[in-house]
Amino acid sequence: MNWRAFLLNRYIVTFGSVAAVALAWNLYIAMNDDGIIRGRVVDADGHLVAGATVVLSERTLLVTAPRDRVTTDADGRFTFTGHRFHRIWLEAGKRGVGTYQQTEYRMYFKGQNIVVKNPLQLAPPAGGQPGKPS
Repeated sequence: MNWRAFLLNRYIVTFGSVAAVALAWNLYIAMNDDGIIRGRVVDADGHLVAGATVVLSERTLLVTAPRDRVTTDADGRFTFTGHRFHRIWLEAGKRGVGTYQQTEYRMYFKGQNIVVKNPLQLAPPAGGQPGKPS
C-alpha cells in the first residue's frame, strides 16, 4: 500500500484538518477557562482610580443581576476570579469621581479568561465637576 497517497487522500486531509482544529480549540479552552477577568478603572482625565467599586453582573431571563463586586487596588486594577458566565456586564463607580455605565462583554466560551483592553472610564456626575458641589 502506498502510504503517501493514502495520507494525501482528500478525505484524510479534510477530516484530519477538522480534527486538528477541534483538538487545538479544545486545548485552548482548557488552558483559558479559569474565569479570570482583569481590567483597570480611570477617571475622566485618564488617571488610575484606587478604591473604585466594580460590579460584575449576569443577565437572567428578565433582569441583569449582580453576581460579584470588587474594589480596585492602589493602581486602579481589578480582578474577578472563578466566574462561569458566557456574557457579563461590568459597571464601576466611586463617590466624588463618577460612574461607568453598565457595559456588556461577551466571551467565546463559559468562564473564559479576559483582560478588558479599554479601561473603565468614570464619567463625572451629571450637573457638575467630580468632587465639586453643583
